[in-house]
Amino acid sequence: MFGPGLLVAVVALASPVFGQTAWQPNQVNTRICQWLQFGAAVLRDTVYLNGGDLWWEPGFADGSTGPAVTDNNRLGVIYTLNFSTPFNTTQNISAILGTLATGGGDANNRAPNYVDGALLGNDNEFFVYGGLPQKSDAFTPPPGHSVLAYNKYQYGAPKPGFTSYFYNKDLGPNVTRYVAYGGAASAPSENLAWYFSGLRSPSGGEIYYPGTGNATTTASNVSSTLITLDMATQLQETFTNDTLPQAIPGRADPELVWVPVGSKGILVVLGGVVYPDFSERSQTSANQTASELQSPSFMSTIDIYDVASRKWYTQKTTGGPGQRTRGCAVVARAQDGSSFNIYYYGGYDGLHQDQPFSDEVWVLSLPSFTWVLLANSTVEGRAGHKCVAPYPDQMMVIGGYPHPQGLVTSCLTETIRVFNLSAGTWLDRYDPAIYSNYTVPSAVHEKIGGSGTGGATATTPSPSGFDSTELAKVFATPYPVTKIATYYPYPSVGPVNNTNPNVGPTPSAPSSGGGGLPSYLPPVLGVVLGLVFFTMVAVLILLWRRRRLLRAGTASEVGTEYTTPSRAFIKWWLRGQPAQPAQPSEAKAPTVTSSDYTPASSAEPDTLAVAPRPIAEMMDTGVPLPVELPAGNQIFLLPLSESHLPPKPPSSPCSSPR
Repeated sequence: MFGPGLLVAVVALASPVFGQTAWQPNQVNTRICQWLQFGAAVLRDTVYLNGGDLWWEPGFADGSTGPAVTDNNRLGVIYTLNFSTPFNTTQNISAILGTLATGGGDANNRAPNYVDGALLGNDNEFFVYGGLPQKSDAFTPPPGHSVLAYNKYQYGAPKPGFTSYFYNKDLGPNVTRYVAYGGAASAPSENLAWYFSGLRSPSGGEIYYPGTGNATTTASNVSSTLITLDMATQLQETFTNDTLPQAIPGRADPELVWVPVGSKGILVVLGGVVYPDFSERSQTSANQTASELQSPSFMSTIDIYDVASRKWYTQKTTGGPGQRTRGCAVVARAQDGSSFNIYYYGGYDGLHQDQPFSDEVWVLSLPSFTWVLLANSTVEGRAGHKCVAPYPDQMMVIGGYPHPQGLVTSCLTETIRVFNLSAGTWLDRYDPAIYSNYTVPSAVHEKIGGSGTGGATATTPSPSGFDSTELAKVFATPYPVTKIATYYPYPSVGPVNNTNPNVGPTPSAPSSGGGGLPSYLPPVLGVVLGLVFFTMVAVLILLWRRRRLLRAGTASEVGTEYTTPSRAFIKWWLRGQPAQPAQPSEAKAPTVTSSDYTPASSAEPDTLAVAPRPIAEMMDTGVPLPVELPAGNQIFLLPLSESHLPPKPPSSPCSSPR
């Protein structure tokens, strides 16, 4: 059993539904225009995307498109992308997304749409933490002492009857969900996750999206906290709140990454700004001068947290991109562990939304703490996106928004971009059958020494070494990488595009580095098919010989009676004689036994690459599960369907509040 209290949970699995909740006349499809500041978590083979500011571009029957619209996720769904799904980066990505219903949205206050929050989790579950809802008079706001949690897979002690479900998790003492604009990271191999700094309201209480509340509910004060989520024991997870040392400044929208260094790994904080423009209703910084003085140091002096000792360190770097926020980052480990390369993509300075955003890919190589500019295509910069690494050599950039140009909402050309971490180049497609081991790019190992497979010779920061001897000892301690579970390679399963009939599934291509069919499969299939072929030939020869014997009269069939026309035809064919009609017999009603029919099994649509249903179709299904949860948790019965609601009036996501 799950705990002391018997509760009822329902898993709500939504069929894919895309676009605004109400379509316009003659609209035939929709595509994601821009999607900024959502939460993301990877559970095994699927990335879950929650909340954020999502805008859709409607397409019409005459081939034209309309102005972008948003509905604040009024159906209350979490979008999913399975890594088994191939796609072209220029196609309509709406066709390959699945959905998972939370039972929230406009139906109640259980799971409103949070902007600039996070999903904290491991390989099996996640928790919706922080973020800004829009203030609504229809419902009371969710409480500040609990968050929505999703158990996808069980781990630890066996749990009979386990199935996926949502529930409300109590945060415990001295922890609140009233924080946004923080940096989030997860370490599944340690069953730990963190939320670093961010902004809170002046009172420390409720916070809302800029412009939908008032000054007392605007997230404008820097939070000097590190929230730690310990998931060592499923259903007994704990949140703790630690105050940051005075030497570690808080900030808005930094990137937080976990790096497998030391006995339990380290956290590295990249970028972020103070007094950002995006946190203000006016979309202008409250103190631009102070921000320009302090914020650039967040890329030149890096803050590092050792998980094992729970100590903070700082370390100066060489080079760097300058003041940067709302970018994304992933970590790639050299094959021999001699370097750990953090890829940082996109973003802007947090002060000038009217200027083009960055399209640069920077690499911070540890332990040399050397910055390398790896790519700058100048094609389309973006901010507010998320990055995940489905394979060791690939980075997937999801969503974001280009810099605003006037009052018209600008749309991204590619909703999802794919970057080859080894080659340092952008790709025009993602195919799960094509992947390789990670190799250090030549531009990086030219700076740190060694080769693509490792062997870095720059093992300390230049020119003066580590700023702390204790930090040097952390880097000298190898992390047990065998603890890190991997779930690739993924089978390539192309979906049916249901939002744009002009774009089909991506054709598969031969693997260039380890994907595709296992090497043993072709010869095994050859042997099996060969046996089937020879068996069929032998059966045909035996039937032919029997027919000849029967026609020659050298064989008899004593005691055999043909009672049906089909059997009479077989007798005629074997004997070479005309078929005689069968004698009529008494008609009997057909009998069906329990073994005559076996229903087909089913699988959860959010764990497999399933062809989406037609756009705007919503069909939630749920399976009740008697479970017990620890005291303090609250469960909700998810609705089995959602009605389509009219959209809110469109407006620009960046130049004016919504």
